Amino acid sequence: MSRVIAIVNQKGGVGKTTTAINLGAALAVADRRTLLVDMDPQCNATSGLGLDPQEGNATIYDVLVRSQDAREAVTEAIQFELLDLIPSTRGLAGAEIEMVEVPARETLLRRSLDPIREHYDY
Repeated sequence: MSRVIAIVNQKGGVGKTTTAINLGAALAVADRRTLLVDMDPQCNATSGLGLDPQEGNATIYDVLVRSQDAREAVTEAIQFELLDLIPSTRGLAGAEIEMVEVPARETLLRRSLDPIREHYDY
C-alpha cells in the first residue's frame, strides 16, 4: 500500500504547490511510483507539470463530484516517467457546495483513490 503525504496550509503563497511538485519529482527520480493529486482550483500543479487545465482531461473534480473512476483521471506527467498526476480544474472551487449533501464526503477522496493506491509507492 502506498504512503500518502498531504501538503496543506490555509495561507496562500507559502510554497505548497512548489513543495508538492518538487517532492513528487524527487520521488519519481528515486524510482518511486508517485501520484500527485492537484486539489487546488488554481491548477498550478497541473500547469506546472506541463498540462493545460482547460484541455478536457478528466480531473479530481470529475472523480469527487461526478463519481468518475480515478483511473480515468490519471495522466502521466510530461517530464517524469514515474510521476502521474490527477489534474485539477477551476470548477473545483465550488465542489464543496456541490457535495454538501453527499454522505461521508469527508472520506470521499480516500475512497476514490483506494482502488489505485496499489499502483503507487507514494
